[in-house]
Amino acid sequence: MARQRASQRVLDLVRGAVTIERGPARPPAGDRAAIIASWAPDARVSRSLAALVSSLDAAGYPSVLVRASDDPTPLRWPTAPPESTIVVRKPNIGYDFGSWTVGLDRFPSLAKRRNVILVNDSMAGPFAPLDEMVTSLESTGADVWGATNTRQIVPHLQSYLLGFRGGILADPTVRQFWRNVHHLEDKGRIIGDYEVGLSNLLRAEGLTTSAWFASERVVSPADNPVVNGWRRLVDLGFPFVKREVLREPAVVLDARLAPEVIRERFGAEVAEWL
Repeated sequence: MARQRASQRVLDLVRGAVTIERGPARPPAGDRAAIIASWAPDARVSRSLAALVSSLDAAGYPSVLVRASDDPTPLRWPTAPPESTIVVRKPNIGYDFGSWTVGLDRFPSLAKRRNVILVNDSMAGPFAPLDEMVTSLESTGADVWGATNTRQIVPHLQSYLLGFRGGILADPTVRQFWRNVHHLEDKGRIIGDYEVGLSNLLRAEGLTTSAWFASERVVSPADNPVVNGWRRLVDLGFPFVKREVLREPAVVLDARLAPEVIRERFGAEVAEWL
């Protein structure tokens, strides 16, 4: 069954099983929006996710939160989300790319907006306002922006936080990329087909990319900026730290220092944000 499911498009697999839990019938009018891909085994909303929703809204990016979970009960928020926030519930199929494609399919007009952020909840934070991030996104001359890029495998934008400019999501080739996202069980294939695949597609179509924090400012070519370079990113003003660094400190030598660094830099207690 898993192999059969993995051969199908996410949109086909979730048809009839996507629901709106809260929020207006359509996103507020404007030229900005965000789609947040979230997963959890239960209905709890972490402080990080609640802060991400609120911070994006405060920066002018009302959000569509697409939650994938096997727990169908209503989400439990630590603080009420903004009134403009739309919560979409979907089966736990397709990982982050599947959630983003569901959001784009459910609200197709978002693709035409001038600035659209696609982000997941794999990061702790934001521990500070998102003004500098938004300035980086909206001042770039590139078609697609990422918080970080990497030279691992091949040069590409890391997919946890992307910004699409000038309505490029409505480009027929880019739109087809999202509509053809399949459910894949192997995370290596997800990275290859979708994270790396998106940058390859953009390059092939002559579309341009840029990064808020280019990898060469953060790490050596073989390293992952958000893992090996988490401390350098914080020093540069990046208001997030990857959850993996906090939950699995053996992943990188200085990860055990992260709670103290975050406390000193942002005045935040990491344990409250996970």
